[in-house]
Amino acid sequence: MEFQGFPRIHCIFYAVFDIIKGTVVKHQVPEGSISSPSSSVTDSLDAKPLIDFEAISEYIIPKKQLYKRLVTICTNGYKVMGCPVILHDHEKYRHFRNEFRFNLCFVFDQDAETSSYEAVVRKLSRVLEGLECECNFLSKDVSSESQTVQNVIEQLFEDLNSYCECQIPINTFNTINLKLFPTYPNPQLVYDYHVPVCTVDIRQMMNSNWDITVQKVASHINGINHVKRIAELANVKPEWARQSMEHMMYYGCIIMIDIFQYSNVYAVKPEITRLFDVNNGLVQECLRYVRIEEESNDITNEQIFALYCGLKPGLTVKDWMKEQHVSSLKIDERRFITFGVIKGLIYRIHKYPILTNTDENESQLSFPIPDQYHRVLNKYSGLAIHTDIIPFLDGRHHYDEICTHLECSPKELDEQLVLGDADESEDALYEDGDDRLNDGQPHWSVQFIFR
Repeated sequence: MEFQGFPRIHCIFYAVFDIIKGTVVKHQVPEGSISSPSSSVTDSLDAKPLIDFEAISEYIIPKKQLYKRLVTICTNGYKVMGCPVILHDHEKYRHFRNEFRFNLCFVFDQDAETSSYEAVVRKLSRVLEGLECECNFLSKDVSSESQTVQNVIEQLFEDLNSYCECQIPINTFNTINLKLFPTYPNPQLVYDYHVPVCTVDIRQMMNSNWDITVQKVASHINGINHVKRIAELANVKPEWARQSMEHMMYYGCIIMIDIFQYSNVYAVKPEITRLFDVNNGLVQECLRYVRIEEESNDITNEQIFALYCGLKPGLTVKDWMKEQHVSSLKIDERRFITFGVIKGLIYRIHKYPILTNTDENESQLSFPIPDQYHRVLNKYSGLAIHTDIIPFLDGRHHYDEICTHLECSPKELDEQLVLGDADESEDALYEDGDDRLNDGQPHWSVQFIFR
């Protein structure tokens, strides 16, 4: 996941509530960005304010319900972000109607991604509130011609735009320390049947300061082991392993794919045409990834495209290898499939078993209760299906999830739900005339959904 950088701050201003004038801008950087500067400065600067401050002033120093909350206003193509604060003290603020209101605001482009600044704005409001309570840092500035706050916001403006961090000493005991951190969207949920694939060399990045669980989990990521298997190898709880994976996904260190098996079925996506784009070098990247080491490889771009297009619904990887003579091409079939999934060229077609009622007169499908599990039959063999499998037969769990949870292979699961190979099952269909289906009680069998 590539980080696009932090947005530029166009302006920082500090506003307070004046009991006579209302909301006023006390300090601003650059000068004249929000309100017109005074007298001689006006003559030397012919700058037009970025925004109409009067139009949004009621949201800069807002109603009491919005205090200590992040407030964002979009106006005139700019985004204004602040966290207003109100302090009550009948003695200290007797000249300010017994309360002191202020807000330090940042101005960005309206379309800028400002999530990284939200924590900074909130922290600044807390720090300034603490400084005011401790040493009257803000109210003293309002009642005098001091430029202390002006100096602070000037350094904030320069350092955050230039270095994405700042350290501003206030007095002997207080320093403002800020640093911008990139924010990424929350990662997808990680399940036991997912297989993590590294996008960076995690082992080279790892050091002794890393979380112990993350270190143990990361050492077993090889693009083959699924999450549950990694948890077992690392000797950690499965939920801890999943949390570690989500943490690494958040920072773009790994991505998740499905378990590779020769019984899997895949199909191509419209994005397969990207292989013909010579500018992205996708075919060359694929060849470098799938080529078997120390083997010569003269496979062409057209062959790569044909191999991917040979994947289609109903055709397993095993049958695809026979049909396309993959073994003669000296490529790693697992890496070939994995590359297609990672790059979005192909997708996995999962197999979902679902129970159906064998009683034709039963208009509504009802899921069996535990006492009825012995009536859930394999319609090809006539035998009862193992009770551990039945809770997963609601059409919402695919083979990877069921096999991972029950620690069985797809072949062993097929033996419970169908009779061996699908071709053999067609000729071995269990006869509905058996006495077990004519006892007047409901019975269930399994159908399959592929998606």
